[in-house]
Amino acid sequence: MKSTLAFAVATATVAGFGLAGAAGAAPTPPASILLTITSGATGDVKEVSLGCGPTGGDHPQAELACGDLNDARGDFEKLKGDADVMCPMVYEPVVAEAQGTFDGVPVVWKKEFGNTCELNARTGAVFAF
Repeated sequence: MKSTLAFAVATATVAGFGLAGAAGAAPTPPASILLTITSGATGDVKEVSLGCGPTGGDHPQAELACGDLNDARGDFEKLKGDADVMCPMVYEPVVAEAQGTFDGVPVVWKKEFGNTCELNARTGAVFAF
């Protein structure tokens, strides 16, 4: 009887910790976004799909990209990137575009950057493909 009671208390304690840990993590909202980078010099186009909540698509860093997008709450202007990155002062413009939905809200975003380094420094993993 004592061992059954101890097992029940231990199970309830572990289950309680599991629920507390899960409650602290913010779920990733569903997203389905087509990401495009177009080179201003050559016109070459790179394109990937990104799915979040659950993670999917053909983005090579989908988990990181979804995390960055979730932190910005789906607002591409609020992507953090890495302010410490030093990019060369070489003008090779690229245009980044995003179209789709994030948490049920339509996403249409387009912005030109001086070069790919600047794009990645400003947008983190989202356009790192």
